[in-house]
Amino acid sequence: MIRLWGTPAAFITLLTLLFLPAVYGWFSTYAYSNPYSKTGNLPVAVANMDSEASVEGEKIDVGSDLVENLKKNKELDWKFVGEKEAKAGVESGKYFAAFIVPSGFSQDLASAIENPKNAKKPEILYFSNQEKSPVTGEITSVGAAKIQREINSQIDSSLLKAVMEKMSQAASFSKEKTLSGAQKIIADLKDLKEDLSRIASDQQSLSESISSSSLALSSASSSLSALSSFPSLSLPSSLPSLSPLPLQALEEKISSLFSTLSRISSFPFPSPLKNQASLTLSSLSSLLSSLSSRLNFLEELCTKARQNASSLLLNLHTKWQEARSVASSIPSFLSESSGDLENLSSALQNANGPLGEWENELSALSTSLSQIQGSEFISFLSKIGDLNASGASSFLSSPIELETVPVYPASYTQAVSPFFLALSLWVGSFMLVVIYTLFPDGKGIGKVGARKGYFARLFLFWFISCLQALVSSLGEAWILDFKVRSLPLFFFSAVFSSLVFSSVIFAMAVCMGKLGKAMALVAVMIQIPSSGGMYPVSLLPPAYRALYPLLPFTYSIDLFRSSMAGGEKWIFVKDAIFLFLFALSFTLASLILFPALSSLQKSLNFRLKAADFFTSEGENLPSSSRLENSIYLRLSVQPEAKVEMEWKKFRRRYKAAAAGVCSFFFALPLVFMVLMFAGVASRSIFLFVWVGSYAAAMIAAAFMEYGRLCAQKAVERRL
Repeated sequence: MIRLWGTPAAFITLLTLLFLPAVYGWFSTYAYSNPYSKTGNLPVAVANMDSEASVEGEKIDVGSDLVENLKKNKELDWKFVGEKEAKAGVESGKYFAAFIVPSGFSQDLASAIENPKNAKKPEILYFSNQEKSPVTGEITSVGAAKIQREINSQIDSSLLKAVMEKMSQAASFSKEKTLSGAQKIIADLKDLKEDLSRIASDQQSLSESISSSSLALSSASSSLSALSSFPSLSLPSSLPSLSPLPLQALEEKISSLFSTLSRISSFPFPSPLKNQASLTLSSLSSLLSSLSSRLNFLEELCTKARQNASSLLLNLHTKWQEARSVASSIPSFLSESSGDLENLSSALQNANGPLGEWENELSALSTSLSQIQGSEFISFLSKIGDLNASGASSFLSSPIELETVPVYPASYTQAVSPFFLALSLWVGSFMLVVIYTLFPDGKGIGKVGARKGYFARLFLFWFISCLQALVSSLGEAWILDFKVRSLPLFFFSAVFSSLVFSSVIFAMAVCMGKLGKAMALVAVMIQIPSSGGMYPVSLLPPAYRALYPLLPFTYSIDLFRSSMAGGEKWIFVKDAIFLFLFALSFTLASLILFPALSSLQKSLNFRLKAADFFTSEGENLPSSSRLENSIYLRLSVQPEAKVEMEWKKFRRRYKAAAAGVCSFFFALPLVFMVLMFAGVASRSIFLFVWVGSYAAAMIAAAFMEYGRLCAQKAVERRL
C-alpha cells in the first residue's frame, strides 16, 4: 500500500480505477434517462386518402379529423405526406412507421354502422420499420393502438351524440303530446260531468212529474169509485167534477227522459261503469215504455168518455150496466198504472247512486290528469329534452377514468439505474483483478504465507472497491440528481454490493487464475439478462428464471431499489443476508482450494508464457509441490528404463486424451445445434448446458495439464 501511494503512475492508475466504473455507470444511466418522454423526436408518416361520408344524416370525415387531432399530438413527430412517400420513407428508414388511412374509410365505417351484418370492417394500414430499432417498433405500436382508440372514441362520441339528440327531441315531443292530451281529456271529463249533472236534474224533474201523476191517478180512481157507487143516474152532475189528467205534460217529461237516456248511453264511460249504466238505463227505458202505453190508453178512454157523455146520458138505461162495468175496471187499471209509476220512481231513485259515483270518479280522474302535468314523469321528460347531447355523448364514449396510485414512486431512470450501478461495481471489481497482481511479492516485507497474502490483497481490493462504490453512488445521487428516499441505505447498498462483488471475483481469480477471470466475465454475461434489471423476471425464459435466485446481481439490484424508492425493511435485510452468503461461501471455498490450486496456476501460467501470446502471472503465488513430490517418490524406487517406458506411455495417453478434449470442444456445438432444432428442449436450456459443459471441459483440461506438468518435472528430476 505504501508503494502504491509513493508511485505517481500507480496513484493515477488508482484514480482511473476509482472513476472509470463510475463514469461507465453514469453514462449508461443518463443514456436511459426516461427515453419514452422523448418519443416526440421519432418521425412517423401519416397519409390520409379518406373522403367524406354520411351516417344517420350526419357528415363524417374520419381521416381529416384524425389528421387535425394528430397535429395537436406531440407524442410522436407526425409527418403528413402522401401514400407513396409514406411507404418509401419507411422502407428507406426515413420514417420509423407509417399510418395510411385508405380511401373509403369513412364510407366503410358508415356502412358498418348502418348495416352491421353485411358491412366491411374499416382498416388503417400500419407499416413499421423494425430494422431501425426494436424499441421504436413497440413505441409506434403503442401509437397505432392509441390512434385506433381515438378513432373508436370519436365514432362512439358522434353516434352517441346523434342518439342523445334524438332522445331529446323525442322527449320534448312526448312532453308536448302528453300535456296536450291530458288537457283535452280534462276538458272532455268536464263536459261529461256537466252532462251527468243535467241527467241528475232531469231525473229529479221526472221524479216530481211521476209523483204528481200518481196523485192525479189517485184522485181519478177515487172519483171513479164514487161514480160506480152511485145508485141513480147522477152521472151528468158528477162528470164536471172530474179533473182532466195531466197526460200531455207527463208525455213531454217521458220524451225528455228518453232523449236524456239516449245521450247517456253514448258517453265514453269506463268499462265497469258503462256496464252498470247500461243495465240501469235498460230498466228505465222499459218502465217508461210501459207507462207511456198505459197513459195513451187512459187518454183514449177519457176522450171517448167525454165524447160519448151525451149519448151515455141519453142511453142511460140501456148503457148503465156497461158504464158501471167500465167504471169498475178503471180503478184497477189506475192502480196498476200507479204501481208502474211507483216502480219508475224507485228506479230513478236507485239511479241516483250510480250517477253520484260516476260524478265522483270523473272528478278523481280529472284531478289525476291535472297532477300529471306537474308529475316526476313530465319532469323527467323535461330533463331529457334539456339534455346536452355533446356532453352526454362525450361522457358515455369514455365513461371511466383510470387513476394511477404509485406504491413506490420512481421515474424510469430511477428504475433502471440500480442495474447499471450494480454492473459498474462488478466491472470495477473485475478491473482490479485484471490490473493488480493477485498475491503480494513480499518485497520489503519478507516471505508471505498463502492465507496471509490472500487476505492482504483481498483487503486492498475491498478498500479500493469501497472507494469505487462511494464515487459511483455520490454521482448517482448528486450529479444525476436522483431522488433517493434514504441516502444512508443507498450508500450502504453500494458499498456492501461492491465488497461482495470484489470477494466473489477475487476468489475466482485467485483459485483459477486466467480461467477464473474468464469465469467472472461469463458470470456478468449471465447476470445481465437473468437478474431482472431491465425486464421483470416473469417475462424471461424458464432457464433464466431458474438462474434468477442464484445470482448476486439479483439481490444487489433489489437493495438499490429499496433504498431509492422504498420498500419493506425485512426485504432489504433479506437481500443483504443473501449477498453476504455469496461473499462468505466464495471466500471460504477459495481459502480451502487456494493452496492446492496455486501450483496449477503457476504451471498453466508458465505454459501460456511459452506461447509468447499471454502475459505471465503467478510468479508470486506460493507453489505447492505435493503432487510433484508424490510422483517423484514413486519414480525414485523404479529403474530408469522403466521410468522412461512409463513416461512414453503416459505421453501417448495424454495426447489421446488431449485429442479427445479438442474433439469434444468441436463436436459439442454441433450436437447441441441438432438437439435444439429437433425441439428436444427449449433453446435457452441448451444454451446454459452448452456453456456449463464448456466450463467443465476447460477445468478438466486445466487439471490434466497440471498433472502432466507435475509428472514431467518429477521425471526430469528422476532422470
